[in-house]
Amino acid sequence: MRLQKFILCAACTLFINCIYSQVNSANVSVHFAFDKYDINATDLSALKNFKQTHPNIESVIIDGYADPVGTDEYNYSLSQRRCNAVKQALDYDESKTEVILKITAHGEKDLLFQTNPENRVVIVAVNQKKEVTQEQSKPAEPAPIEEPVEPKQQVTDTVAVATPQPAAKTDAVVQSISSTPKEFGDDNSGLIKQLENSKVGESVVLSEIHFEQARHVLLNSSKPALNAMLNALKTLPTLQLEIQGHMCCDDPLTVDGFDIDTKEFMLSYNRAKAVYDFMVENGIDASRLTYKGYGTRKRIVNPEVTDEDRDKNRRVEFLITKK
Repeated sequence: MRLQKFILCAACTLFINCIYSQVNSANVSVHFAFDKYDINATDLSALKNFKQTHPNIESVIIDGYADPVGTDEYNYSLSQRRCNAVKQALDYDESKTEVILKITAHGEKDLLFQTNPENRVVIVAVNQKKEVTQEQSKPAEPAPIEEPVEPKQQVTDTVAVATPQPAAKTDAVVQSISSTPKEFGDDNSGLIKQLENSKVGESVVLSEIHFEQARHVLLNSSKPALNAMLNALKTLPTLQLEIQGHMCCDDPLTVDGFDIDTKEFMLSYNRAKAVYDFMVENGIDASRLTYKGYGTRKRIVNPEVTDEDRDKNRRVEFLITKK
C-alpha cells in the first residue's frame, strides 16, 4: 500500500504536457492528508520547482477537490482552503495583467478517483506563452554536379518504430464502431439494429462525432451521426443511455483534457454534455440520458502507437443503461 501511494504521488508531481488539447500547457498535482489543507515539504518543493521550470506564464488554473467524508458545504470550504494554500505557495503576481489566475473549488463534486485519499487533491495547470523563434537564413549552397550513374534499386532508410502491444480493453464492452453514417442506411436502420442487438452494459461508438480542437463545440460534420442517434432514440422510446466522453494521447493520471473555453480540465466531460444538450434540445426526454467525462482513463487501445489507435480512443461512447 505504501509503495502504491509513493508511486502515485511521485507520478502526480511529474510535469504532464496536455498533448490532446494542443495548447501550450502543463500541470502538477498536490495531495493532502485527511481534513488538512497544509502542503507537505515534498509537494511544496515540487510546486516551487514547477514554477521555476514554467516561467513564461499566460494563465494559471487551480482546481481543488475533497473526498465525500463530511457535508457538501464543509468539503467545498476545505477544497477552497486547499486551493488558497497552493496559490500562496506558488506566489504568482496577480498585479501583472498578463497573468490570468483562476481558482475553482469543486469540493466533493465529480470525484476523480475510486478511493478517498486520492480525491484530496489540488491540480495546478499553467498555460505558457508561445515563443516565436525565427530561423536564421543560410546562404544557398551550390547544387552538386552529379555524374551519370546506372539506375539502381531504390533503397529507403529504416526508421525504428515502437512495437505495437496488445490492445487493452475497457470495462464496458464496445459492441460496435460505426465508421461512417452511411452505414446506418437512409432510415438509420443499421444503427437502430445495433442498439436493439446490444445488451445493457454494452456501448456503441459513433466515430463521426467531432469537435473543434481543444473545445467542446460540435463540428457541422457531426450532424449526420448525431441525427442518426437522435432518430434511433425516438424509434426506441424505452432506451436509456449514458453519453461518455473519452480522449486520447494524454497521460492517464491527468483528470481530463484542458478546455480552452472554460479554462478547466473538463474537456471530455464538456463534450459529453454537448452531445447530451443536442439530444435534449431536439426532443429527447432528459430522464433517458446521463453524461460523464472519462478523460483518458478508459482506452480501447493502450499503448497508442498509430493515428488509428488515437482515433479509437478519442471518441463519444453511448453506454446502454436500460432497454
